[in-house]
Formats: sequence, structure tokens, C-alpha cells
Amino acid sequence: MFRKLRYRIFSWMPHAELTPSTEPIDVIIPIVAKDLQTLPLCLQGVRRQVQNAIKDIYIVAPQQQEITDFCACNGLIYVDEASVFGYSPRQLGLKVSPPYTAKDTDAKPLDRSGWLFQQFVKLSGAIGTCRHYLCIDADHILIHPHIFLAEGGETVLYMSYEQHQPYYDIIHRLFPALHLAPLSFVAHKMLFDKELLLELQQELAQSLPPGGAGGANSSLFTFHSSLPLWQLAILRNLDRSEISGFSEFETYGNYALAKQSPILRPWQQKRLKRKYIADYDTLCRKYAQPYRWTLTFPDYMKQ
Repeated sequence: MFRKLRYRIFSWMPHAELTPSTEPIDVIIPIVAKDLQTLPLCLQGVRRQVQNAIKDIYIVAPQQQEITDFCACNGLIYVDEASVFGYSPRQLGLKVSPPYTAKDTDAKPLDRSGWLFQQFVKLSGAIGTCRHYLCIDADHILIHPHIFLAEGGETVLYMSYEQHQPYYDIIHRLFPALHLAPLSFVAHKMLFDKELLLELQQELAQSLPPGGAGGANSSLFTFHSSLPLWQLAILRNLDRSEISGFSEFETYGNYALAKQSPILRPWQQKRLKRKYIADYDTLCRKYAQPYRWTLTFPDYMKQ
């Protein structure tokens, strides 16, 4: 309740008009095949509503014909996800076993390897040629103008009142001294600065104790010796009783707030079931009210 009140105060505050930087940015969208249902809408939103100059749009995905064909037909640069780090998502072998109720006693651990791998991709800084790149979820549709890099070179970060305690718990474990923002950076999109990402990765690597590549959990990752240390730090600090125990947006946003002077802006979304998917112009006419900046078609609402 207090978080929503903070957000309302923040959203009601006057915010200066922004002018986009002339520096181009890249756009990076990690996907799997099922995301092809919403990806065309996501791309239309990016191309129409992002006020910054876009150099290239990269799709990071498994090597599947329907995905590579889509990229070729839509002027997108395809990146084989296995080429980013030299391993595929399934090799992470991340299994999560949430607390189950009595009727769930036969439930098996959930494989969250792909979920975490996509977050590693966003935090990698390994794709594209621009210093700054926008990552956006494939089910997230921009229907109002957005600026992500301001004229003075400041990153624009969008905030909401969302709250998921496990995201903050792992940040505290990774960066014990980091002061957390009173609102959330989980906004389905974020502009990353490769220079700041390098600092973040170095601090994560330094958080590992001597011999950090070993330990009780190392047997879960047969290829642990080849993992970047910053990824290993995240893996070792994950709570494996949580289905969603880490957020790249929450982690980077709080780190950026401590290290730079980003411009903060409120945002809101309307979540829709996938049966309401329509063409982009119809969605804009129907939902582009002043207080709604984005639409999201979450996979969990597809039924």
C-alpha cells in the first residue's frame, strides 16, 4: 500500500520534458519461438515509439528456421543464443524446487535455465556495436513515445510500484552495501550502458570468495570452470526455492542509481490476455489513454 502511494506521488510530480540524445542505440530482444506471436507488435512499438535513433535490432534466440526466417524478412540481425557465451541455456541445469502444498507432493523441480540465461544475455554487454542498448521483452508493446537516452547523455530508467522480495534479497547478498530504490525497476525494458555493465560484472566477480568456482553447488554445473565469474556469483546466490529469484532489471537499475545519475520516470502497463491481440494501430486506438504507457501480453495470461 505504501509503495503504491509512493508511486502515485512520484507519477504526480512534474517531470521535465526530455530531448533525446543524438547518439544511436542498439535494441536487443532475447526470444524463443513462442514469442513470435507478440514480437511483430513489440517491434512496431519500438520502431514507432522509441525517440532515440536505433542503429540495429538484434534477436537472440535458439537456432530455429522459423526464427531465422522471421529475422531475414524483417531486417533484424539474428544472434544464435549459444554463441553469446559459448554454451546453451540447458547447460545451466538450473532446477528450482519451490515449497509445495500437500497436493503437490509429486511435482518435479522446475527447469529455469532459459529464464536465467535470457537475463545473462541482457547483462552481457556482448551484443551490438553501440555503447548503449535497449533490452525489451518480446511481449511488451510501447504505444506512447519513449526516450531512453537523454540529450545530456543520461540514461532514462522507468519505475513502477511492483515488488518481489526475492529480487531484493539476492541484491543484498551480491551487494550488501547497495542502497535500494523505493520503487521498482522491473519495467519490461531497460537501457544498458556497456561501460557500467563492465563495472557491475567486475564487482560481482570480486564478490566470490577465493576458489569461488567450487563449492557445494558446483556439481550442478559441470562446465563451471568456464563460466564468467559474474554469472557464477549470481548462480551461487540464487535461492533455489524461488521460481523467480533474480531480476536483471532490478539489479542493474539499483546499481546504476548508485553509480550514475539516471533520469527516473514513472510508467504503467495494461496486462492483456493473448486473445485480445490485434493489429498495432487498433491497440493504440483502444488503449492509448494518457495514464497507460505500455501493453503487455504475459505468457501466463495466454489462456
